Amino acid sequence: MARIAKPEALKKGDTIAIVAPGSSPKLKYLKLGVKRLRQSGFNVYVHPQCFLKKGYLAGDDRTRANALIEMFVDDSIKAVFCARGGNGSIRLLRFLDLDLIKTNPKIFVGYSDITVLLHAFSNGGFVTFHGPMPAVNFSCGNYKFSLDNLLNVIMTTEPIGKLKNPERLGPIKKYRPGKVEGIITGGNISLLNNLVGTGFLTSFKNKIVFLEDIHEEPYRLDGYLSHLFLATDISQAAGFVIGQLVDCNPTRRTRPSLRLDEIIDEYFGSLRVPVITNVACGHGTQNLTIPVGVKGYIDAGKKIFGITEKAVR
Repeated sequence: MARIAKPEALKKGDTIAIVAPGSSPKLKYLKLGVKRLRQSGFNVYVHPQCFLKKGYLAGDDRTRANALIEMFVDDSIKAVFCARGGNGSIRLLRFLDLDLIKTNPKIFVGYSDITVLLHAFSNGGFVTFHGPMPAVNFSCGNYKFSLDNLLNVIMTTEPIGKLKNPERLGPIKKYRPGKVEGIITGGNISLLNNLVGTGFLTSFKNKIVFLEDIHEEPYRLDGYLSHLFLATDISQAAGFVIGQLVDCNPTRRTRPSLRLDEIIDEYFGSLRVPVITNVACGHGTQNLTIPVGVKGYIDAGKKIFGITEKAVR
């Protein structure tokens, strides 16, 4: 299997660019996130595109796509962080010069709506990072866990090993037994579902797949997972990491519903591969950074999820 490129490690004094491929961030949250990155020893350039508004989008599609391209071809920029997720990143795929971006690999960080770009860039391109975003995770009171974990991953040129949950979340939980190694991929369930049939979704076969989501009732998650298992090779994954499923319980008391845990059990409970749950990836305020495209491992019996390959060079 051909290996993908690794971006250059971030160093103190480097310049981080912030873009908004989907929705525009709230200014007060963005300012606080930028402040905390600067306090950590980095220069920060906020692309003016972040302040544009077109409905729920941070400007029109071409403007958002061009902002991304500009930051990847600018040699002074060493990392590109997404201000937030929101909606609309998938609309950029028609306008991005992916060959140009992939020949200029850089640290690229985001999650949620950014899932589509993590896959588009890592699919035959370079390692990307499912991790915290400045206007979301660095603007809250308990930001330090997310920021410290991100910097450890993108500044360390050795495998980072075992990932540890924040204390408030508690330990990782075993769902299905077993141990496995494999390339890591995954992301937001609903956005992975949106990528089916586009050609941008990476294969799940023999890989460790992490999944997360927010504000999706059980019947919607049921539909997304059904589609993924029917339309992709996700059933051939080597193992699964179930991250945070925030506010995904039934909300309508008058409507019969399956519980969230029942949905998880129906899709993952009978699999003959390792499955772990309660991993701090996704929409929790404290967010682990997971590199997409490197080797990792699951030891469900010991409740461990780890990274066995360096993510940056």
